[in-house]
Amino acid sequence: MQVNLKDATSVSPPLEAGKDIPHLAGLGATMRQVFAAHFMRDCPHILEIGGHIRPITPYLTHHPLSVTSVDPKTEAYEANELNGQHCHVRHIPAKFQQIDYHYQPGSYGLVLLGYSLKPFGRKDPLGDLLFSLIENAKTVVIEYAPELERAASQVPHIVSRPAVTVRGQFDLHLHDPEIAGTPYAARRFYVLDTRYTAS
Repeated sequence: MQVNLKDATSVSPPLEAGKDIPHLAGLGATMRQVFAAHFMRDCPHILEIGGHIRPITPYLTHHPLSVTSVDPKTEAYEANELNGQHCHVRHIPAKFQQIDYHYQPGSYGLVLLGYSLKPFGRKDPLGDLLFSLIENAKTVVIEYAPELERAASQVPHIVSRPAVTVRGQFDLHLHDPEIAGTPYAARRFYVLDTRYTAS
């Protein structure tokens, strides 16, 4: 497994603004991460797109070989250990389109929490790269707020792909005072299987 930046000069540094976004700071954020980590337990490599300021890394309870979290607002981080065992951990402040991914098909779990991917230049987030990452994963977890238009318009294109099947759909209503009365309190999870899931 190898993950490389395509163009390091175009990587934006993490933004301090956004550290206090309520739906990423309260109890609800922790619940979402724990839930996603549960479905990653059988995956030797973890790829997260969109970890923002709260990557999934500290919520993983198993012993993966690698964890890579990619988001323009994440803080750059690298380590060689997780949960007391060797693991190549990288948090990369970049758009997912700026990365070259070299995973063996079926060797990784893909996490898309708080799904809200934006275009990269003129490239729509929905395209060959994202669909390839989804269809070659062992397990995919997508979580988003159904009331937010960007995610609500994109996720159906993902879950209806012929190469994936829906293992489960879960609607959560987070009683978190940080996000009460906002569109962020209602969340939807999909756990997707691919032809590699049973491997």
